[in-house]
Parts: sequence; structure tokens; C-alpha cells
Amino acid sequence: MRYLRIVHVLVLTLLVGQGCGSKSEQGALSVTEQQRLSVEPKVAQFLLEAQQAYQRGAYGLALAYTDSVERFAPNLADLHYLRGVVYTQLNQLPVAQAAYETVLEIDPVYRGARFNMGLNAFRRGKLRDAIDYFQEERALEATSDLLLELGRAYAQLGEPDSARMAYQDAIRLDSTNATAYMWLGQLHEELGDFDQALAFSRQGLRLKPDNLDYKYVIGSLLFRSGQVEEAAGYLEPVAEKRLWHHGAQYNLGQVLMRLGREEEAQGYFAQADSAQQLQQQINEAQTAINRDPESLDNWVNLSLLLRKSEQYDLAVEALKVAVSMEPTNLFLQSNLALLLMESGHSDAAIRRFQAILGLDSTLADVWFQLGVAYANAGHREEAQAAWNKTLRYKPGHLLVRTYLRQLADL
Repeated sequence: MRYLRIVHVLVLTLLVGQGCGSKSEQGALSVTEQQRLSVEPKVAQFLLEAQQAYQRGAYGLALAYTDSVERFAPNLADLHYLRGVVYTQLNQLPVAQAAYETVLEIDPVYRGARFNMGLNAFRRGKLRDAIDYFQEERALEATSDLLLELGRAYAQLGEPDSARMAYQDAIRLDSTNATAYMWLGQLHEELGDFDQALAFSRQGLRLKPDNLDYKYVIGSLLFRSGQVEEAAGYLEPVAEKRLWHHGAQYNLGQVLMRLGREEEAQGYFAQADSAQQLQQQINEAQTAINRDPESLDNWVNLSLLLRKSEQYDLAVEALKVAVSMEPTNLFLQSNLALLLMESGHSDAAIRRFQAILGLDSTLADVWFQLGVAYANAGHREEAQAAWNKTLRYKPGHLLVRTYLRQLADL
């Protein structure tokens, strides 16, 4: 999901109690801005709690808080907007669409609603609808990210001239928008103009020199244009770090074949076949979710496959949805915490492990993993305390004793 706009309810809470201003001042405000000035403090607090729950991945709780808001302010546009955001995350796109439509019934100039409706229409394959929503949003506020998505919709619809203009407008608004350069390069590649495709793609990589996806694009362009030695320099680091990236593995195999390194190439071709099979499984899992977005098993399966493909952030998002369906399932909660730790989000993992232990403080394995998360985050004393707790509930835990000795030797 790209660039989903979330209502900033913190602004709303800061405005509470300041009064509504003069009548002339009110006349210049939108419906939503006037609502934010006059909303009751408890409503603002519920809405803030809903947004924070959403950001933690507690989607069921976020919706429960919006229900609380609705009891006191059923016509608050921010309430319905946030519901649209949550239901989008849950892949319940028709429900999200209805929420955004309610937003626009309340406030026809609400910023971001049409943008998100356009993103959802794009996901559903309704490209012309997506373009209409993006253009309507553009009339309210033209941003670089909006124009980027507009260009993508035009490109998918087979209207390259309109796509090019949208990408160029995105760059004019924000010359640091690396994705706009990359997508403009992709557009030129599809038109067969490899020189322009390379020029724009290189500009995108200059803005984000560590981006492996960008390196892959340039390596593939160089290969297609016959510059195989230079292509190898771009594709090798991608294939090394992205074992499950089919294109990187296959294209590097092709490059090595051209360079006469046939034995090496065969290894990359074999890995490319495995990556293609895994990607097919991921596609099937996503299709299953599209058919039944309320199935917990579907989300768990997608998360497992994404984790196997080393797409950790996407795996986290999928598992968050599963956890939101059964928030008291400690097995799922623990797996989410482990996945957060594996993806480098140690602080989030720590909070998740602490929440699990708040429900059951006797779980030795959770204490152990909490200690690991603390150690990864550089919190030595906290790690030691967590591992001592592990031994309290599982005295024979040999690995914990090893870790404690290692801490003592530091």
C-alpha cells in the first residue's frame, strides 16, 4: 500500500478548548476544520487512541475506539476517514469505500479521502475510477505523491503521454522524489527508449544510492541494452542480498552466461526457479485474501510466505492483521514480536513481548525472547533481568545460562 494518508488527530486535540474564533474566521474554515475546533475533549481522546491503536496494528481496537467516537459525534468526518484507513489495511475495500464516501458527504473538500479512494480503486483494477479520484484530489491539493500515483494509473491504462506529464509534474513539485524518476524511467523502457530510461533511473539511484530495487532496475536496463559487464556490477549485490528476487537471480544468470561464467550462472538460474515458485505462492495467498479478507488463516499464510521471501516489513503488516482478529492469541502475538525483532524493529518487539507478559508472566520462552530483544537494542541490564526471569520459570534453559555468562564477561 502506498502513501495512505492518515488523519492527524493530534492537531485536533491541540485545538480543543481554544474556542471557535470569530464568525468571519469560521466562515473561511472547512466543515472538518470547524468540527476540530469544537469537538469535545473526550471525543478527541477517543480518536487519538484509535489512531495510536491503528499504528500499533491493533485494528480491532482502533475500530472499537471509532465506535466510541460515533456515540458522541456521529458526523465527525475524521472518524469515518480513520475507519476507511483501517478497513483498507484489513483489505476490506468496499467497506473502506463506503467510509470515505461518508467523509465526503460530510465535507466535500476533505483532503486525502479521494486520494485513498483512488489507491483502493487502483488495487481493485478500476483504473479509470482511480484516475478520476486522483484528479478530483488534485483540484483540492496537488502533491508530488498524488501526481506519482496518477501517473502510475495512466501508465497501467496504456496512456503513456498522460503518465509522462504526471511524473514530470511530480518531479517539478518535488525534485527529490526518487520514485518519480524511476517510474518515468520505466515508462521510457516500455516505449523502447533505453537511453532515457537509464538516464532517469540513474537520477533516482543518485537520490537513493542504497536502494536495491533501483540497482536492479538499472542492472536490468544495462543488460537489455547489451552493457553486460556494467550490468553485473548492479545485479550482483541485489542477487546476493535478495535471494528470493526472481528477476535479480535470473537476469544475473543471463549476464554471467554472456560473460562466459556458465557454471556460476546455473546456480542463479536454479535460485530464480525457486524464487518464481515462492512468488506464485505469495500471489495465490494474496488472491485468497482478496476472496476472503476476514480469514485469519489466509493472513497467517501470507505472512509466512512473505517472511520466507525475506519481505519482512510486508510480513509484519500481514501478521498484524491476523493478530487484530484474535488479539488474545498469545501464540500469534509472540510470533509477531519475533517477526518484528527479526526485521530489526527491536523497540516494537520489546513492547509486544511486554504486553504478552502482562497477560501471562510465567511464559519462560517469552522472557527469553524479551531478553534477546533487549540485548539487540543494547539494553544490557534489562536483558540480564529478563533472562534471570527465564530461569525462574525454566531453570534448565541452557542457552540462557550461556548468554548470562557472556554478559558477565563483557
